[in-house]
Amino acid sequence: MESDFPRVTNVILQVHTDEVWNIAWSHDGLYLASASRDKNAIIWRTGPSAAHEAGPHQDWTPHFVLRDHPYPVGCLAWSKDDSVLLTSSDNYIKLWNTKTGVCINTVNEHTDMVTALSWLPDGLGFISGGLDCRIIHWEADGKPHDAWGATALRITDLAVTSDFTRLVTVGMEIQPRLPSTIEVTQSRGAPDGDAPTPSGGNPSKGAHWMIVFDLTTKQTELSICLEGELTSVKVSQNSQYALINHSPDEIHLWDLKAGRLARKYTGQRQGRHVIKSCFGGIEGKFVVSGSEDGNVYAWHRDTGALLEVLAGHGEGTVNSVAWHPRNERMFASCSDDNTIRIWEAPPPQLSIDSNLHNPSRTPAFPDKGKGKPQQRWDEDDVDSVSDSNATP
Repeated sequence: MESDFPRVTNVILQVHTDEVWNIAWSHDGLYLASASRDKNAIIWRTGPSAAHEAGPHQDWTPHFVLRDHPYPVGCLAWSKDDSVLLTSSDNYIKLWNTKTGVCINTVNEHTDMVTALSWLPDGLGFISGGLDCRIIHWEADGKPHDAWGATALRITDLAVTSDFTRLVTVGMEIQPRLPSTIEVTQSRGAPDGDAPTPSGGNPSKGAHWMIVFDLTTKQTELSICLEGELTSVKVSQNSQYALINHSPDEIHLWDLKAGRLARKYTGQRQGRHVIKSCFGGIEGKFVVSGSEDGNVYAWHRDTGALLEVLAGHGEGTVNSVAWHPRNERMFASCSDDNTIRIWEAPPPQLSIDSNLHNPSRTPAFPDKGKGKPQQRWDEDDVDSVSDSNATP
């Protein structure tokens, strides 16, 4: 039910000393990783009940602070068994043992910033993409397996479909033309929801594309040219839809099987920054995104209706959101205000009347719910935390 939507913040994680750019839950839901401009990643540990239900007394601790990154940390990816966490720092990729917090490998095959990391569904390796136009397939231990070679796309994000058949990439073209099966352009002034129209002209240099590759053959299955920057991509659990943050101020839902735009979501603000959205709720029925106005926005996936505008973060952009993999009533968000917020559904005793679903309002309880104390971690509480002792 919509009344179960996570609109209450009960925990604020406040150890990072600079903007928090990315977050990712472990598959078992017991850990949350965060990546920051402060050149650190943190693995946060939650109480066991948090993986199964939204309990009022969760324990949150910064389990490991992963230091020794030479530059700000941008990307995160958990291995299938949660034993390894990948982090990226400019063109470096680090592999961390999540049981010890020790860096077990550092690789730097990319020659420009790594912008995307994705483990393969079989857990036997991972794929990286970067602004150097390269896609690299790695073994699970960090040894290069093979590569796509140089593509014509400065990759800003990528995702592997759950059915292990496709690699979906987004980025900016550097060549005069890409091989394409579909070319579309969109008018910025078109009414919301209008389908893209075919374009007979060649896309200009610097156009932005979604390219879908066959994961086995590395051949292009689908290529779609769009106006505006494409900053992130998430694929639905059923491998049918790709959710793409599209600047300015739109999120697009693409049907990968039909090769068409299925829906647009509007209301949030995105013009200059990388923002990562996600699916959430039962069967991924919600779409959730941060925004440059400091709020979190949520829509109904199938109707496109704006359901929630959640205030609470401070000034700056809400950069990334991540839905809990086991708890359908919980997600996390991170922001330029140096914090991570954990959002949960209101406790049963708080009846939410229908007027609270008006998308023009902010939630009645942006910071805490009655009867559920808000927990706050700050940097003064991290003295006893185990730091990584790896060398660069």
